Order: sequence, then C-alpha cells, then structure tokens
Amino acid sequence: MDLSLPSQWIIEAEPWQWFAVGTPGILAAWWLYGRRGGGVEKKSTGGGLSVIGRLGLALIRWCAITILTFLLLEPLIREIELEKEEPIAVVLVDQSASILSRIDSVSGAQALNDWFKELGRELAELGLGTEWYGFDRSLFELASEDQPTLRWKGAQTNLSEAIQELNDRIENRNIAGIILASDGLVNRGADPEYGTSWPLAPTFTVGLGDTTRHEDRWIVRVNHNQIAYLNNTFPVEAIVQSQGMEGQNSRVRIFKGGKQLAQEEWVCASNKDLKKVKFMLPAMSAGTQKYRIEASAGGNEFDLQNNNRNFYVEVLESRRIVTCIASAPHPDLGAIAMALNELDAYEVNTIYLNNPFQASGILEALKESDVIVAHNLLGQTWEGKDWETWIASTNVNTWWMAASTASFNCLRNPNGLGVRLTSTSDLTQNFRGRMNPSYGIIDFNVNELGEELRSWPPMTGPMESVAWSQSWTPLLFKQLGNLETQDAFWATEINPAGIRTALTLGEGLWNWRMRNYLQENDHGSFDQLIQRHVQFLAASNERERFRIQTESRVSNDVRVSFQAEAYDAGWTMSENAEIEVILRDESGSEFFKTMRFDGDRYLMDFGRMPEGQYTWDARCTIAQEKFTEKGIIVVENTFIEQTSLPADHGILERIASQNGGEYIGIWQSKKPSEAALAFVKSGIPATVLHEQVALQNGVEWIPLLLIALMLLAAEWIIRRRTVGY
Repeated sequence: MDLSLPSQWIIEAEPWQWFAVGTPGILAAWWLYGRRGGGVEKKSTGGGLSVIGRLGLALIRWCAITILTFLLLEPLIREIELEKEEPIAVVLVDQSASILSRIDSVSGAQALNDWFKELGRELAELGLGTEWYGFDRSLFELASEDQPTLRWKGAQTNLSEAIQELNDRIENRNIAGIILASDGLVNRGADPEYGTSWPLAPTFTVGLGDTTRHEDRWIVRVNHNQIAYLNNTFPVEAIVQSQGMEGQNSRVRIFKGGKQLAQEEWVCASNKDLKKVKFMLPAMSAGTQKYRIEASAGGNEFDLQNNNRNFYVEVLESRRIVTCIASAPHPDLGAIAMALNELDAYEVNTIYLNNPFQASGILEALKESDVIVAHNLLGQTWEGKDWETWIASTNVNTWWMAASTASFNCLRNPNGLGVRLTSTSDLTQNFRGRMNPSYGIIDFNVNELGEELRSWPPMTGPMESVAWSQSWTPLLFKQLGNLETQDAFWATEINPAGIRTALTLGEGLWNWRMRNYLQENDHGSFDQLIQRHVQFLAASNERERFRIQTESRVSNDVRVSFQAEAYDAGWTMSENAEIEVILRDESGSEFFKTMRFDGDRYLMDFGRMPEGQYTWDARCTIAQEKFTEKGIIVVENTFIEQTSLPADHGILERIASQNGGEYIGIWQSKKPSEAALAFVKSGIPATVLHEQVALQNGVEWIPLLLIALMLLAAEWIIRRRTVGY
C-alpha cells in the first residue's frame, strides 16, 4: 500500500506493519501505567498518580514509542521547490576588426559601446534579462552592458563556430530570442546560412560596419612554403583584390630588406578584379628570412595599410635523409615512404639490393643518412659482411624491420641487437598492435592512437615470444583477439653511445595505412605513427635536462606561450627550478617573464604580440647548475579583417528571415529603443516554472526525533515530580 500523506510523507507499508508500529507503544504504556501497581503508587518522595494522570502519561509514552517505531518503516519526505526562469535575450556581437576598419576607430568604438549599453537598458525596462556574448575566431562571454567596454580587435570572423558553441550554452533554456550584431563579413568556418545549425530561438539582426564601396586595393592572401632549402627556389603566390579600379595599372613587388626580388604588372579588368600572381624566389641565406610583398596604390586609394604584407620562410641548410635499404620492393616500405614524404624537412631514398645500379650507392648512403630503414637485412650479407657489421661501423640510427625467415633465424641466434626469439618454430601468427601505455619516449596521443590500432588489420609475424634486453623499451605489444599480451613486437633503444635503434617484427604496415584511410578518409593517424617514430630516430642523441617548447609560428591573435621541463641530476622533474625567458622584438625591446610550475611542467604566457620576428633566450637554474636555450618565434598578421569589402547586410537579412526573426536595420539608423521594441513586438515568452522534487529519508528529519525526545523528557519530569523516586 502506497500512502502519500498531505504532509508530503511517502510511506510504503502493509496494514499489519501499521498495526506493528502502534503495538509497542500500547504495550509500553500499559506496562507502566495500565497494569495494577505499575510503579506509580504513592511514595515517600511523591504523592502518586491519579487515573487521569496515568492516562496522560500513557498517551505521552505511546506517542514517543510510536514515533520511533514509525521510523522503522523507512518513510521518505518529499520536498517540492519551484524555481522561476525569466525569459532571457541573448545579444551576440561581432568583435572582429573589420567592424571599425573603415571608420574612425576611436569615435566609432565609443559610439557603438554607448549604443549597446542603451540597448541593454531598454531591454531591461521591457522586463528582459540579457546575456552578452562576443565572437571572432570563436565564442566568448562578454560582461553585461554595465561592465567593461566592447573591443573590436578580432583577427578572424567565424560565425558558424560561435553559433555552435552558443547552441550548447542556451539549449533547453527560456530564451526570448537572439540579437546578432555583425557586418556580415565571414572569413572562417561553415556558411552561416546553410552549413550552421541555429538555435531554436528567433534571431534578430543589426547591421554594423560600412556598406559604402571605396576605391581600394589589398592583398587578400599570400601562399608560400614555411620551409625552404638553401640555394633552392621556393614558390610564392599572392592573391590581390582591387575594387573600383577598372582599367588602372597594377603592380606587385616582393622585397627582402631593401632589395627587390621580383615584380609583376597587369591592368585591372573590372571594378571587382581578383588577380593571382606567382613567383619563384631564391633561398640565399639560412635561418628565418623576412620578405615583404607590396601592391601598388590606386589613384584614389582608400586605405594604404592593406597594400603591404610581411611573410617569413625558414631556410634550412639541408634535409634529414632517410634511406630505405631492402632486398626487393615491399608494400610496407612504400607505406613508410609515403608517410615520410609528407614531411618537408625529410628526404626519403630507397635502395634495392637486386638492382646493381642502386646498390652501388650504398656506402655513400650509409655515410650521409640520418636514419637507415633496414628491411629484411638481418641474416643477410653484402660484400662479404653481414648487415649488422656494416651498419654498426657507421654509427647511423637504424630501424630494423624483420619479416623474413632469414631475419627470424638471425634473431634466434646470438646477435648484436640483444633480442632473441625463444624457439625455432617456422610457424607464423596474426596479431594486432596494442600501444604500450607507459611508453613516454615519443610524444604520441596514446589513447587515441591506441584505440585506432585495435581496429586496424593484424600484422603477420613469428609465433614465438621475444626476449628483449633491458635497454629496449616496448612500443607495441601483440594483441591476440581479446587477449592483451606483454609480448612486444616493436621496440626502441638508445645505447650508451647515443645511437638510436628500432626493431619491428612482422609485416603488414601497408594494411594499416589503407584501413586508416577507409575509416577516417585520410592517413593522418598512421602517418603520425611513422613520422614521429622516424623523427625520434633522427633526433639529436643528447638527452637534455632542460627542455623548452613553443610554437615557431603563431598568428597575431594567438597568445605566445612557452612550456618547459627541468630535471635534477637524478632525472626527476624538479619543482624548484628557476626559469626566466627574455623575448626580444626586431627593434631590440625586451619582454621578461618567469615560468611557473603547475604540477606537471613549467608554463608561461606573453599574451598576444604584434606582428614580427622575435628571438627568445631561456635561462634555467637547477640546484646551482645553469642551462640555456634560445630560438625564434614569428608572429604573423593574417590581415583577414583588413580589407575594403563593404559590409554585407544581405546575409543578415536572410539569417533573420530563416530563423523566425527580422532584420532590425543599420545601427546608425535605429535607436536602441526602436531595436528593443522590434525585438519584443512578436511577444515575450512567459516565465517558466521548474519544479524540483527532492526526497529525504525520514530518519534524517531532525524535528521528528526532537518531538520524540521532548515527549520522553516531559514524561520523565512529570513522573519524577508526581510519583517520586
């Protein structure tokens, strides 16, 4: 029987349980006050109890005992709370630099701030609360209209990303509508009209920016290699847009320092002229080189600042050379070569021993290579010597790949690698790869890559265990169905001389690359595995106790940050290192900061820096030992917002129409009060009441226990004063 009492008690009890609740109290009252004597007769210290007194104390005793036994039924208390949710107006303001790029930025910013503050007050007077958000490359929360000033400095406009994030924030809330204020110029993300899922709330739009078309020319984009090689040439493509300059001569020039390197001229074919200009530039000096591209000014140029742009190219003296040596072609080598060809800084060569012409270059390759990929060379000889001896004599970093019977036989016997197969079986088995979760030598995304490895096809290798010497660190273990083994088939080693070696037992890497493409429509995960593995092998052999990392290139709307690791003499992360970083710009100005330890590593942030090339020096002190690092950071201005394109309010009209709202108009032509009235004329949603029900165990309701205690105390006091003791 389920009883819900008016007092919000919920009790589940059978009738006999209710009878059992009342019975102990009746028996206790009868024993003390109902039976003959009962200990309530007159004593020397009291006058005893009358019949009415007995009945009163019996009732008190029954109530106290019944309350306590009632709690044995485990009653619940239901509490209902009503929470009011008032309707909210969401104001979404475009914070990109294009809003003020064509007007006086100081007076325009002040006028816009005043307009939005007044809009907030008008909405409040109409009974609406407001939430304020800004967006440029992403969404961020703004303080209310009474808080700090809005700032239009964003270097990108990604409306679709902002709407997606806003959708997550306001889902299932009482939203009266969205007021979107923008110039309609979107340069990042999906099309906000067709490629974006807008919230289920009416959207009203307000036009910002300048819709006037001015005569102007600007550099839309510069496409170039980030890395080039000394004494080679590299391509540069400039995209130049001209507006209102039909028939005018145009010219683009590229400079390095004060020297002109190239130029091209043309005549604008229309008032909306878009020209792609391509150059091939020589890389004459090593290091990070600064170039300037300049577009000529028109007769009535509106804005000269967007006619120039700097770009930076890192010129390297040489590539890292990876040489694959094999007896014959194999699809695994092809998969490795294709993955490494995606790295500009690496040159991949392949030599097949069954080709006499290629084989003649082996000695030279052994001397010049940074990494040798030796495919099925274990157990083989060349020019009378085995391959272990040849490669050991050159001290080159090597990735041994063993997939042949001869290679397996070599590993079953004593060898210089310190790896032994434990039996002489010629049987093979199929196995998948499982990432070693404690492998920390190479910076893989262990969880993500590990999950993908489990779904890739199996490799084929020897059906026997492998004994690795202690110098080896397993990278991948065998996975046999659902059985996770500790038998490694891929491992790496750094010997005391600093030479780096890897060994893979089995074949089938080409299957991994194909499956990765079928699953993800790209080879990204497989390529990352191969690239980072080879980058580890090709890296410096010195282990550094102080390491500092930062991006070599950042956009001017991204914060310049550093992270570092500092190890004591026992190679334990030090929490007490003193690390200072000095950042210098091209004029010699210095910016100094100290790194802080966050529990895992040292962190520091210089914030957003202006465009330019910066050098940095890091100084670290660990227990009076000093270490230094230095490098270069290039901060690039994308110039995406610095165009003379007029504001596109047509897209705002279409967005409002498609999402149940209306285009309110240009902000200069509409008072904030008019915008607020236009927003609410379709109606303000009613206040939503949210009912929250909470259940509490009756035993935890203190007032009930206090009542039982007070009844027992009252009975004891009356009994002592009347009966005596």
